[in-house]
Amino acid sequence: MVETMTMTSDISLARTVRLFMAPGEPTPDLAVNSYAALVSTPHLGVFYEFTLHCSGQPQSRTGFVESIYEMDRAVHGVLAPRINQAFKTGNVRPHTILQASMHDLDQHLDARLTRVDWQLTPTYRISMEASDMTTFLLAQNYQFAASHKLHNPEYDDATNRSVFGKCCNPNGHGHNYRLEVEIAVPSNPESPGHGFSVIDLDEVVQEHVIDDFDHTYLNLDIDDFSNCNPTVENITLICHKRLMTPLKNLGVKLRRIRLWETEKTCCAYPAEA
Repeated sequence: MVETMTMTSDISLARTVRLFMAPGEPTPDLAVNSYAALVSTPHLGVFYEFTLHCSGQPQSRTGFVESIYEMDRAVHGVLAPRINQAFKTGNVRPHTILQASMHDLDQHLDARLTRVDWQLTPTYRISMEASDMTTFLLAQNYQFAASHKLHNPEYDDATNRSVFGKCCNPNGHGHNYRLEVEIAVPSNPESPGHGFSVIDLDEVVQEHVIDDFDHTYLNLDIDDFSNCNPTVENITLICHKRLMTPLKNLGVKLRRIRLWETEKTCCAYPAEA
């Protein structure tokens, strides 16, 4: 007899499915190479990654919350044909494909589908959450280079060195920061903000963050940090503060800021659940 652990709350499971979409080529149900993207083809096409998030209790007979093979089949059977059709008709926004597909994807699964992420490029992602399909989430990544010095003027040199280490170097030090901005965009054509695109987001972030921050010494060049230590935490908060109102004025909501100081250090605001 197979035993399954008893859970007091649901467990979440995520599965990423890679698709190399070559218009006109059928999508097989099963992968020959389970790591690579389907369809494998020598022809031109586009590459996408889909991540399905679901939640539930492990099944008593299998221990699965959901079969990853069924999650693969859901993407191949629901999303791939709709994308191929969109290539033929043209002028179809990705979020409309996700919105039209959420119910059918959920029907493939025993577990509850909670969210689908569609990675359209290495930097650009849209998502749909089952709990609110009146909006979709749009996320884009940006980069800026800046230097800073971490110190507290109330500390002596020894204390600053003890607290901030090499980051309190008197002449500062630099980072190539990676910034991810995630917003919620209304999907209702009658709502303010409908039609807001990644191009619009690029313009807002460029104007309110990148143009000011890129290739600066944050401590001296940016007024926001005149009395604020430019830690990755505080830079994240300042980015959020700078973007929240301009985006709201355009009818969209700033959902979350993520800022990578290095590949090992990332700050998010608001905090991720």
